[in-house]
Amino acid sequence: MKIKKTDYIALLVLIATFIQLIVVYPALPEQVVTNWGFNGQVDYGSKSTLWILWGISALMLPLFFIIPKIDPKGKSYEKVDGFYGIFRLVIVLFMTGMLEITILSVNDPHRFNVGKIVMIAASLLFIFIGNYLPKCKQTYTFGIKTMWTYADERVWNETHRFGGVVFVVAGVVMLVSTLVFTENINFIITFIAIFGAVILTTVYSYLSYKKYNG
Repeated sequence: MKIKKTDYIALLVLIATFIQLIVVYPALPEQVVTNWGFNGQVDYGSKSTLWILWGISALMLPLFFIIPKIDPKGKSYEKVDGFYGIFRLVIVLFMTGMLEITILSVNDPHRFNVGKIVMIAASLLFIFIGNYLPKCKQTYTFGIKTMWTYADERVWNETHRFGGVVFVVAGVVMLVSTLVFTENINFIITFIAIFGAVILTTVYSYLSYKKYNG
């Protein structure tokens, strides 16, 4: 798997946040916000948590290159290399974005509605993944993994075409719900959207398998 331009962008983002953390760390209070609840409640933890968050972000990038090498169906990644490169960048941006929000919220924990930001990001990720699923080939790491999709490649392909539509619809529902409804209602709608997407794709994979294997 080749290193792409998006990987260089991800690396630059990691380096920039690392330098920023070195510069601002001495001035940060010993306790910083480490978690935001849906109801606006915040939890505090040691500022060293920021290094852990950055470390996880940094480890994600090489991990994405290791996964295709250990996946028995690793060659399938070559067929979606462009998308996989964008996916690597999106995950790094999400992780470092959370780090940035934590740093910027030191003096005012409620400066950002983090719960809503995370939900918007999750909704867009669902839509993004939904556009990718129809192109996803059989792997043991990514995709809609059921006993029926692994048993028959035709079932895998059909389920992922169907799942692509389901995930996009779920993402749009989650996004609209986040922007329109209160946090409690949004939590319920989001749960239904995610649970519904899982159930629908699982049932569809079974029905597709029965169609080909009676």
